[in-house]
Amino acid sequence: MRIATWNIYWLGDRDQSEITRSDSDYELIARVIRQLAPDVLALQEIVDPLLLQHILNLANGEGRDYVIKSGDANWFTSDRKPLDPTNDYQKVFFCINNATIEFVQGAAIRGGPSGRRPYAARLRERSSGKEFVAVAAHLHAGWPSFLDSGDAAQRRDEVEALTRWLDGMATAENNVFPEPDTDDVVILGDFNAEMNDPNHSLAPLRMGNMANWSWMKPAPDGNHWESALWGGDRYVIDFILFSESLAQKMTTQPKIYAWDHNPAMGGSETFHVGPNGSGNLKGYGVSDHRPVIAEVVL
Repeated sequence: MRIATWNIYWLGDRDQSEITRSDSDYELIARVIRQLAPDVLALQEIVDPLLLQHILNLANGEGRDYVIKSGDANWFTSDRKPLDPTNDYQKVFFCINNATIEFVQGAAIRGGPSGRRPYAARLRERSSGKEFVAVAAHLHAGWPSFLDSGDAAQRRDEVEALTRWLDGMATAENNVFPEPDTDDVVILGDFNAEMNDPNHSLAPLRMGNMANWSWMKPAPDGNHWESALWGGDRYVIDFILFSESLAQKMTTQPKIYAWDHNPAMGGSETFHVGPNGSGNLKGYGVSDHRPVIAEVVL
């Protein structure tokens, strides 16, 4: 089973103040997803879910049936009104390959900024019938500087809330889905901080019951080690964390996919025109992040 996370920069930016995309950009995003071929994909910075579904339809075929909802009203996101045309929040979403994964239950949980709280889903692998819990997260970013201490303190609050839920201590906060009901848990997302954040905003992810979780820096794709590409944010900040039991079932450790250097996608000459990428986020028609992917056998 292939599990991945990817921040697609401001997908569906309605007023195009952050980015302008074309149909060819949407096809390139779909090609990245086809290349990854994930069974479970956590996505960040989704503004318009209908545009996301259009891209997933482009990626479908040959055993791929990507969906981001079960039923008309049950979207795999923590946002309560994802279809509201005035809702310009960035949202976290889960995408699953409905051919291989069955959605069982999902809910928003504590541990994220307004508009993009983490989303937890209990999922079932169709071939084995085994269940696991996946959490999609997009933690608070540092602004105006990446290492802003005030924003780091807010990020730590979010991480502490997430770990309370993982420990079953947040029942009152999340009565729909109070805690994981299996030992097999994976957290995927953009943490907006490096593992060794000097502000210690991610420290709770190494404490208590999480001390034995598997959290490793994703392996580079050749010489390409960054998961975030923007000139002022060239770091590894996208991670996959496995609970102790699920880590024992990992067959391929987390690895970055450098789509922007893949010759089949056009190669570096297409996507990089300066020392730090395009130097202009509007130039990142695909994304300013690279996906991270790992494999497990349940």
